[in-house]
Amino acid sequence: MGNVKKFYDLPYNTFSVLSKMVVLCPACGKAATVHFDKECNRAIFKCGSCYIKRETVPGGNREVEITAQCTITGRYFRISMPVNKVHGQKVRLKCHYCEESVIGDVSSVINPPCIVFQEIHHAKDPYFNYPLYFQAGFRGKVIWALNREHLQYLIDYLTADLRTVKSDFYETYKTMRSQSDRLPKFMKTAKNREGIIKALTKLQAKR
Repeated sequence: MGNVKKFYDLPYNTFSVLSKMVVLCPACGKAATVHFDKECNRAIFKCGSCYIKRETVPGGNREVEITAQCTITGRYFRISMPVNKVHGQKVRLKCHYCEESVIGDVSSVINPPCIVFQEIHHAKDPYFNYPLYFQAGFRGKVIWALNREHLQYLIDYLTADLRTVKSDFYETYKTMRSQSDRLPKFMKTAKNREGIIKALTKLQAKR
């Protein structure tokens, strides 16, 4: 029996919308970055090729916060919408996890500088809506990575024979959740693993 490749998972949200993201520059089409600056409460876009720089305040415009529970998955989620697109205390919207149509409740009005972070959808950053640089299609799905470190994490996770956490994980991080809990089910399915690994490996060659 050969050596078993063991993978030690990372804490939940090690890679998230607060990570530095590599995106496709809308001006030159090359790799650029988006990151959230906690000190100034701004998301910042920079392109090292054409030197464009843009900033935005997430939720900076007057918006409402909407909370909802998916009737299919049972999971709760939260989004923000411009005030002028909301009428009343109920809003119909799509679930972030399965796109089922659900009814959400308007819970509060968001005023600057209150920041509401949204998840990544359609492989685009949540601040400027630019496509993520590391993304590929797989059997009708989109697989993506936020940056090279995230890309390597995905490859290491999928190519491992044994996936676990270090013995002091729960005591150190005070959570039962790890980064792999963020992965969609189709990426964890054994029959898809080989094809997804090939797609991710090709993404590593992008410069």
